[in-house]
Amino acid sequence: MNLTALDIVVLIAVAGSAVLGLVRGFVTEVLSMFAWVAMVAMLKLFHIPLAAALSPVVGTVGGAAVLAFAIITGVTYIGGRLVANAIGARTRTSILGPVDRALGFGFGALKGLILASLVFLLATLVIDTMSGGASRRPGWMTTSRTYPLLNATSASIADFVDRRRRGKPVFGATTPPSRSDPSRSENASEPKS
Repeated sequence: MNLTALDIVVLIAVAGSAVLGLVRGFVTEVLSMFAWVAMVAMLKLFHIPLAAALSPVVGTVGGAAVLAFAIITGVTYIGGRLVANAIGARTRTSILGPVDRALGFGFGALKGLILASLVFLLATLVIDTMSGGASRRPGWMTTSRTYPLLNATSASIADFVDRRRRGKPVFGATTPPSRSDPSRSENASEPKS
């Protein structure tokens, strides 16, 4: 079995994240993600007012903005992690502990795959920009065993972001192509008889 450097890095990322998920448990993993979401929400709500309040104390607008960012992220993230760890510890010691750890393992592996796909997406963006396109990607990347998985996963992530940006539905039903627009139909590439 020939593994490239990309394969080894992906395996380490997925396996490492899965083991962390196993150790921490599903409940802790999910609540830790909510801590990140809460941190972003708190930044959107309170960064500007807190920076304005700190500006006279700090003396500069930039310094106040950095301090406000540090205070909000620190308090929200640390508080969220403390809550997640406390609830997760109770779950791990309960009768649901083995189920929590097994689900944490799977969730951690999924997080590792998403992380590897995001890094792959960034790497392909840089490589494609510098080398002139996807057809000129290096062999260690295109011949790796994980390349098809990473390519498909990163394409799905890019499609998800594009759909969100355009305001289209991300999940569920999509609008069918218009009959008056042949370029949007599924058979647009077939010759007309």
